[in-house]
Amino acid sequence: MSISATLRLTIMVLLIIPRLAFAQTTLIKGRVADTDGNPIPGAAVAIKGTSSGTSTQPDGTFSLPVTKTTGLVLVISSLGFSEKEITVGSSTFYDVQLEKSEQSLNAVVVVGYGTQRKRDVTGAVASIPKDRLQQLPNTNVAEALQGSVPGLQINTNGGGAEGNDLSILVRGRNSISASNSPLIIWDGIPYTGGISEINPNDVESIEVLKDASAAAIYGSRGSNGVILITSKQGKKGKADITYDGYYSTQTLINKPRLLTGPEFYEFKTTRLNANTNILSPQEQEVYDAGKWVDWYDLATQQGAKMQHSLSVRGGTDKVTYYVGGTYLDVKGVARNDRFKRYSIRPSLDIKITPWLTMATSTQISFQDRSGLPVEFEDSRNAGGGANFFNPLTAPFNEDGSIAVYAYLDNKQARNPLGNILVKNQDNSYRIFSTNSLRVDVPFVKGLSYKLNTGVEYENLSRKTYYGRNVAVGLEKNGNAINYNSLGRNFTIENILNYSREFGVHSLNVTALYSSQSEDFDRDQLEGVDFPNDVLTNYQMNQASLLTPSSTNFKQNLLSQMARINYGYDGRYLLTLTARRDGYSAFGKGKKYGIFPSAAVAWNISEESFMKPVDAISNLKLRASYGLNGNQAVSSYSSLATMTSAPYISGTTLYPGYIPNKLSNENLGWESTRSFSLGLDFGLLNNRIQGTVDLYSARTEDLLLLRSISSVQGITEVLQNIGKTSNKGIEVGITSTNIKARNFTWSTNANFSSNRNRILDLYGDGRDDVLNGWFINRPIRMIYALQYDGIFKSEEEVAASAQKDAQPGWVRVKDVDGSGSINTASDRTFIGQQDPKFTWGLTNTFRYKEFSLMVFLFGVQGVTKNNTLQSDNVFADTRRNTVKKDWWSPKNPNGTHFSNDANANKLSVQQYENGSFMRLKDVSLAYELPSSLKKRLQLTAAKCYVTARNLATVTKYKGLDPELTNQFGIPLQREIVVGLTIGL
Repeated sequence: MSISATLRLTIMVLLIIPRLAFAQTTLIKGRVADTDGNPIPGAAVAIKGTSSGTSTQPDGTFSLPVTKTTGLVLVISSLGFSEKEITVGSSTFYDVQLEKSEQSLNAVVVVGYGTQRKRDVTGAVASIPKDRLQQLPNTNVAEALQGSVPGLQINTNGGGAEGNDLSILVRGRNSISASNSPLIIWDGIPYTGGISEINPNDVESIEVLKDASAAAIYGSRGSNGVILITSKQGKKGKADITYDGYYSTQTLINKPRLLTGPEFYEFKTTRLNANTNILSPQEQEVYDAGKWVDWYDLATQQGAKMQHSLSVRGGTDKVTYYVGGTYLDVKGVARNDRFKRYSIRPSLDIKITPWLTMATSTQISFQDRSGLPVEFEDSRNAGGGANFFNPLTAPFNEDGSIAVYAYLDNKQARNPLGNILVKNQDNSYRIFSTNSLRVDVPFVKGLSYKLNTGVEYENLSRKTYYGRNVAVGLEKNGNAINYNSLGRNFTIENILNYSREFGVHSLNVTALYSSQSEDFDRDQLEGVDFPNDVLTNYQMNQASLLTPSSTNFKQNLLSQMARINYGYDGRYLLTLTARRDGYSAFGKGKKYGIFPSAAVAWNISEESFMKPVDAISNLKLRASYGLNGNQAVSSYSSLATMTSAPYISGTTLYPGYIPNKLSNENLGWESTRSFSLGLDFGLLNNRIQGTVDLYSARTEDLLLLRSISSVQGITEVLQNIGKTSNKGIEVGITSTNIKARNFTWSTNANFSSNRNRILDLYGDGRDDVLNGWFINRPIRMIYALQYDGIFKSEEEVAASAQKDAQPGWVRVKDVDGSGSINTASDRTFIGQQDPKFTWGLTNTFRYKEFSLMVFLFGVQGVTKNNTLQSDNVFADTRRNTVKKDWWSPKNPNGTHFSNDANANKLSVQQYENGSFMRLKDVSLAYELPSSLKKRLQLTAAKCYVTARNLATVTKYKGLDPELTNQFGIPLQREIVVGLTIGL
């Protein structure tokens, strides 16, 4: 080569090299903020179509090296915000604003053993709106869940300070007698404790897995749905310190109108048809003195609730941390009903090396339930508790102290206020810890291994002493009960994950091997007859009689799982899952079950033929089919057991035992096959987003207690028999109705309809009338004599099937038309106890720094027994009752049957429509303007007022249409005032 040629080549190389270097070192910079100008740290900035990207710094800035800028598209996303795409031009700095969109289809959601963009999810997965977690002062996770997700039904069974008396169903009821409760996963680990022990202030997000495909990854435990709770974690940046506190007052919503002293006197006189005074000596004395008692007023009080939470969150590139502590103190509307919770949650993530990460998160909580609430419902059915205690009695002694017996002429009816004097210490300590080690295999791109461990530990100590100042203690010369229990749950999971993109193909493979072990020990010692009450529970050695008892169990679950997620060009998605579970409680050879599922999804809006349709922002069709199992039976269910039966020989007591349960080596899995079809849509640039789901499930081999001949002394055995079906439709819609400069109005609405029915019970097509189970009928069906009003005249009686009745008595519907009332042939189907429809509606209005949230939810198509309409006052009329419009010759237009012990001979119950609409939450909040917060160096400054259970619209005339127990502690109305400050 000539010198001139060499020189030309050298010059060309020198010219090209800088260009190559420049192409390799071009930096795209920018800043990501919300619409108020606040920086968004940790936002993902990715190059579309590749796996390259970065995340924003604490001040919202980012810097991303690229090899070329032509045709480059940046995808910016963050949890809780709508995804945004930026086409790179000649500029190298981009100021990006993300709009809040809690229900964005591009948001990241937890799906079990990982996360996915909602756009890529193939199963039925619903996320709880952020406002339900952040704007409302929830002391219980269930408060945030109720009415917020289609297909999720939460029912409050009873009132009380703790708020833990509730039931949760996902997509209705599949099983007849086994548990239908969903599995709760907290930070990847199964959680078995009470939902009231989870601190909502530490919760980042909640997802609900509803169909077979989404829940199949958790196998047997996911047959009734899965609730995934993810805690707040640390983040890169300076430490954020947040305080949130509130105070609330609680009052009764619906106080029963019980009879006053004079009204009870008139009622009792009429009831017993007495011409002379039939009051007992004490009743007469109280009546004459005019000192009758409003027991309901004595038993209730104005409740109060107080909570203080403080958290610190921050970190570096290598270490992030979160520490949150909360103190909750609730004084219920029932006297002596108290609940306190102290909790602290430290969380730490450490990036040890570029390929090794360690994480730990632990909640340590202490629950104080000390004190026995005033007795509203007498479990012995002697006096009626505070609900129906005789008003002509004396709750206090002359010195003002609580009387041992308020009803001196009926000492079986103990003073309902006596619980206030009982010494009760009830404390529980719970530790829930999740710990993980993640290895990103350096030499295999996209391959990672995660060791996930969980420990759940609860120690409960309860000491109760009934002294001689209360009836139980007086009758037993002191009664002490010491209760101690220890529950432990250990989980170890080995998770292997491989995730790669190959051009238009995406692949994610997850494999799991896990083991879970749960054990429980309980010891109780009861002592009676003590020399005095001075040492209360600390004098067990002085008791004349000690009765020990104990319970213990252990159960194990061993699982293997594999899941494959495949996507083609973001349009066609496939999920295949198979899980194998082994449960120790099942019979030999039946312990293991395999549960496969498959799901497909088509992102129709990604098709080229949809591009011209500007009105449709997103359209995805989903379908899934799978098999789930249910192992919700207790330990040792397949084994024969015996119970203690001591016997006496001569004067000696010998220990003896008799069988109380038969064995069943063939006891195995209850299995549910389900199909789900869903449509996700977004309209008008996602201003309207929604989902529609149809599902159908069939459950076989039900875990059912079957009645058998009592010739062996055992009346039932647990078997795999019976079939049920469960179908429904779910609709969820989120819309931004108005979006102006200073004002927005958004709506979140959901609707669910569910129908279940029994297909078979014992293989012979016959009903089980005794248990109330009927073929081709709902699982919880009311089958009883039908109340048909009251007789108003002798002519009506003569023309009826009840010839021995009298005017004012209950008319029973003659269903079979036989001309007589028969308790077997005249029973009929009156209604179902599970609702046919549930719905929730949340409207959020924002004007500048003000926000108003209004939440309603409702239940339709449910029938409830109005137990308050009964006159169960016993033969001697010892209990009170609710004031009613009793029929009498002087009140011929009365709507309630007459005040006569024979007026309702057959004890016919009055069932009513239990449908209702409730204004559950109204919350008004004010946030300081961003400029002022910046000047004050605050990250958050908000005050709010929230009202709960403001109004209920219903035809039901009982205590409350939502409560299962109409005789217990009622629901309360609550007014909350709170403050949030962030530094």
